[in-house]
Amino acid sequence: MTQSDVPRYALTLFVNGASDLSSRVITNARLLCELHLGGRYQLSVVDLRDEPGAAADSRVLAAPTLVRNRPLPVRRHVGEMAHTARVLKALGLPDAAAG
Repeated sequence: MTQSDVPRYALTLFVNGASDLSSRVITNARLLCELHLGGRYQLSVVDLRDEPGAAADSRVLAAPTLVRNRPLPVRRHVGEMAHTARVLKALGLPDAAAG
């Protein structure tokens, strides 16, 4: 598999304000990306208090929500990122531990 064949992921994490939950979810999402996507990703964090229109634009109904925008199809995980296997499955991401 060449470098151009390796999928690149574009993800957006929607949070609501600078709460402990938001901080924890941002940390967990970054860790998940590093461990399972190994530098093949771009993670954007959107605070819905600062950008309330972003929720409607991305069809986000609750925060926190992690959206995989690329590769298509778009997939979403709503809630905390504490259960890595569930998040990976919901977003269709590779599990680095599974080999």
